[in-house]
Amino acid sequence: MPKDAPAAHAEVKRLAPSVSTMASRGRVGCDTATETLFLYPTNEAACTSRHGSLTDTAWNELCRLAALPEIRRIVPTWYE
Repeated sequence: MPKDAPAAHAEVKRLAPSVSTMASRGRVGCDTATETLFLYPTNEAACTSRHGSLTDTAWNELCRLAALPEIRRIVPTWYE
């Protein structure tokens, strides 16, 4: 997501309050000079069981995030 999009950043946090940011390219290949990498936590609270599938709430959050035009890509990270 563009770094210079404070309204979009706020919308991400509104839709999925547990997301965090990281100054990294990540697997998505962000341009760290112009983009912010957001991380969606896939801890046990977001899953049906340890190493289980995402809960309905987590899926709903991810689908709402994916609908944002500023979200370029969603990719799996180390633990998916």
